[in-house]
Amino acid sequence: MSRSYTYRKIYEQNFGPIPKDEEGRTYEVHHKDGNRLNNDPSNLVALSIKEHYEEHYRRGDYGACVMIAKRMSLPPNYISSIQKGVRRPGIGGVKKGTPSKFKGVKRGKLNLTEEGKKSQNASRKRNNKISDDEAIKLRELYYARPDIDDLRIGKIMRNGRAYTYERGFSSYFSKVYGVSEQYIYRIIKGISKVV
Repeated sequence: MSRSYTYRKIYEQNFGPIPKDEEGRTYEVHHKDGNRLNNDPSNLVALSIKEHYEEHYRRGDYGACVMIAKRMSLPPNYISSIQKGVRRPGIGGVKKGTPSKFKGVKRGKLNLTEEGKKSQNASRKRNNKISDDEAIKLRELYYARPDIDDLRIGKIMRNGRAYTYERGFSSYFSKVYGVSEQYIYRIIKGISKVV
């Protein structure tokens, strides 16, 4: 279980299974004091996704509201209206009219050491590991739909979305080529290398 979901495990150990709502969605575990690092059982409570949204909205935690609204699959125009005219902590910048902290500040290049320059060059080379010919073959292979040994394909993930074949294919071949899943996805969708 990932580190970010240990509080769910703590809740289950102390209070039993997390209940589900009428739509079959598992309740969300909420930290009463707002501190996600305080995983004391007395600080944890299970709320339906709607109750969780309302609690964060009441507190003015609009960033959390946006994340919960996305899990609820609310329309984008509703999600964008949640934060209208409010400071957006960590999501989407700040409200209009707020002066930039970088205004008038000249930003230059970093003064890297020789070791830093070598590391930067190596990083740039890693991003271009797949040649144009390999990219064409990879895209053809994707359209041939080979079996990918990934049990997650077709299952619903924690974010409520299905784990697609494209994602499984990208995950598998990212390990084969030593590049990111996003890079493989961009190749098979024709965004990178093959146009």
